[in-house]
Parts: sequence; structure tokens; C-alpha cells
Amino acid sequence: MATSITAHVTSWNIDFVTGDGEIITNIEIDLDRIFPGMDNYEKIVEVHNRGEAPARLTYEMESIEILGERFAVGEGYTSEDLENKINHDYPFKIVIEIDSTELSEENGRGTFKIRVEWPYESGNDELDTYWGKKAYEYYSLNPGEKSLLVNLKLIASQA
Repeated sequence: MATSITAHVTSWNIDFVTGDGEIITNIEIDLDRIFPGMDNYEKIVEVHNRGEAPARLTYEMESIEILGERFAVGEGYTSEDLENKINHDYPFKIVIEIDSTELSEENGRGTFKIRVEWPYESGNDELDTYWGKKAYEYYSLNPGEKSLLVNLKLIASQA
């Protein structure tokens, strides 16, 4: 008795592309200086789904380092903890937007837009003054160090 099985393996082909054409899944945002009224920092990462299956886009914060103080997943924090920390404990914000979380197969496209914002008037003068002074002191004492480092993992999974 002859039996035959035919199978097709769906191809999985996702590219993360920054403005310089680099293919990535992890991204680091680093700023030399942060201060109230700074120009917004923005990084855009395009995602291309060239595979045969739809994809779902998400991200996770892996670590943040603010003025030399580091907070990381697995070191007492979750990705959600880090996002809550950056969104509630500081006058500056890290905004991560995904224009489309579902990418169609073959030629689906999406964009991660990552911004760091610290408006001159964040709405909390006390917090702006406190962190503005800390940022100035840190930069003065550590001129070669980054004031802000954010490590993100960009994730494309089969939908």
C-alpha cells in the first residue's frame, strides 16, 4: 500500500528596517542630554512582511537607564513596570506607536515610531525643575555618558 503526504511549509520573512536600511529586532534609543524644552527625538522603524503568513506586531521594553540609574526586565521589573515608570515617574515621556499591529502576508507593512519628549512646560513645574537640575548635574559630571538609554525588543509573531 503506497501512501503519499504533501505538505507546504509557510515561509516566515519579516524585516525590521530603520532609515539607514539596517535589519533589526532590538533597538536602542540613546540621548546624550535630556532637558525641559528639548527637541523631540524620533526614530522610525519600518516593518515589512514578505512571508506567506500574516504577522502581529508588538514590543517589549527590556531596560531603561536614566541619568545613570538602570532598570531592567528580570532585575525586579517587567516590561509593563518599565513603561509605567517612564510614563508616571518623570516629566519626559517615551512614546511608542505602532501604526498597524496586524500585517498582511506577502507585502504587509507597519511602522514603529519611537519618540522621546520633554516639553518646556510638562504641566508639573516641581518635577520639571527637579529632573532638569538632575539632568544638568549628571551631564556636567558625566560628559561622555548618555543621559537616557532605552532598549526595546520589537516583535513580529505569526497572527
